[in-house]
Amino acid sequence: MTTEELAQQVAAAVRAHPAVARLDGGAFGAVATYLPGRRLVGVRIGEGDEPVEVAVVLHADQPIPEVVRALRRDVSRICGGAAVDITVSDLAIPDEA
Repeated sequence: MTTEELAQQVAAAVRAHPAVARLDGGAFGAVATYLPGRRLVGVRIGEGDEPVEVAVVLHADQPIPEVVRALRRDVSRICGGAAVDITVSDLAIPDEA
């Protein structure tokens, strides 16, 4: 699997988690994978011993530690057991009625 395919698979899995509002670029937009003609923001596949980095905005009504553990486990599984760093960049607060 190419780095591009892996990054897209990780992004799809993370976006599918019900607690994830969206992927995020992290501080200064540094968490990204460069694909032909575009950037995939929110996922960076590390090279060699570098960890996979994922930056997300989570829904505020979800337990953050549990969500981070689940995302780390799922992404590591996709990436063959690689170390995974999850950054929660922000929380999405639901609109109050």
